Amino acid sequence: MDRRRFLAGVAAAGVAGLAGCGTASGTVRPPELPQQRLEEGGWERTAANTEEVFSRTVAGTDVSATAVSRVFDDAALRADVSDKTLDAVDGALSNFFAARIAFTPNLADVPVESAREELAARAAGLASEQFTAQLESAGLTDVSASEAGTISVETGEEASLTEYSAAFEFESFSFDVRGDTLQIEGGSIDVGGKLATWVHDGGLFLSGGAYPAENFARSVEKELSEAITVSVDIDLGLEPEVYEEEVTGLLKRVE
Repeated sequence: MDRRRFLAGVAAAGVAGLAGCGTASGTVRPPELPQQRLEEGGWERTAANTEEVFSRTVAGTDVSATAVSRVFDDAALRADVSDKTLDAVDGALSNFFAARIAFTPNLADVPVESAREELAARAAGLASEQFTAQLESAGLTDVSASEAGTISVETGEEASLTEYSAAFEFESFSFDVRGDTLQIEGGSIDVGGKLATWVHDGGLFLSGGAYPAENFARSVEKELSEAITVSVDIDLGLEPEVYEEEVTGLLKRVE
């Protein structure tokens, strides 16, 4: 894997992972998104999927569930970092995703309340497991999840919130300086993530994302001759609190 790609595909894979090898299902309304906020923030859609999550019999009723997902990449941040690193780092640094899981019959019409709760919990559990697995498969290490209570969402419910932490280990990269190569040693960057799940209008909603949780700054010196030593300061200017606030603001506004 090219570790320069950083978080590219994490959100897409995490949502798609819910479906396993399922096949496309019928028409299901996608989640409504804060389009203006996405556009103003420089986000670009990278995936749109519709897949069957599962089909089973619950309380004597045949129930199927279909997930419709949308995945976005913070293209503005990606371009900024690529420019600052002379294209040495070119990949998705921050992702946002949203999905609506529609049940047939509607979750509200499943006759037994405990069965409705079981179905919603199963789908939400799959989402959490897959999000963790895909963070790991994208090259992140030390992935951990913790329950973070609830968060108020636009649809009026209190969504269950899970927060993630991980580390992204990156390889060394280099620049040419007056014919010499300046090597930047590899290391790791902390990564944060959020996943919100809630039931609304008979369906299950999932929303969240992953983002850098710390800045990257290094100072490197290179001796070009006995008389000349070049010092290079690298500061990507990453703003973890801004990215966390942005992802949180987006996930709250999914309907």
